[in-house]
Amino acid sequence: MAWSTREIAELAGTTVNTVRHYHQVGLLEQPDRTSNGYKQYQVRHLVRLLKIRRLRDLDVPLDQIDDVTFDGDSSFEALRSIDADLAVSIERLQRARAEIQAILQGSSVTGVPAGFEDVAPRLSEQDQSLMLIYSQLYDDDAMQDLRSMIRQDPESPGREFDELAPDADEPARAELAER
Repeated sequence: MAWSTREIAELAGTTVNTVRHYHQVGLLEQPDRTSNGYKQYQVRHLVRLLKIRRLRDLDVPLDQIDDVTFDGDSSFEALRSIDADLAVSIERLQRARAEIQAILQGSSVTGVPAGFEDVAPRLSEQDQSLMLIYSQLYDDDAMQDLRSMIRQDPESPGREFDELAPDADEPARAELAER
C-alpha cells in the first residue's frame, strides 16, 4: 500500500508541513515518486514517522532523534541526557508552581525575587524593584548576602522617606530625619 503526504500525515496524527520538515532535516527519507511526481509513502515511512512522533511526544529534541533510534550505548547515553534535561525542567516547573501557589495564597509577592518575601514589607517599592534588578545581575551567593543584610538591618526609615508626602510639614520631616 502507498500513501500520499497528506494521507501519511493523517495516519501519523501530524501535519503535511511536519512531514516535509522531517524530510528537510533528514529524519525521514524521501519516498519514491510516481511518474506524475506524487510521493508514494510505504509502511516503513509510516513506522519511522510514528517513531519520530513518539520520541517528540517524549520531548526528545529533533537533533537527537537519530541518536535515540539506534540501538546500543549511544542511544542509552542520549536518553540519559534527555532524561537529565527533563528532570531539570520538572524541578524548575515545580518551583514555579510552588511560587505561584504562594502568591495566590498571599504568602508571597511578585515585587521581589524568590526568597525576599519575608523582608519585602521592610523594602520601599523602589528597593523592591532594585532587588528584582539585582537578581538578574548577581549570583545566588550575592543575593543571599543582600537578604542577610536586609534581615540584620534594624528597621530602616527608608520606606517612610519614600512615603513622606511632598507637602509634609517641617516638624514631620525633622522627626523622620532624626530617626
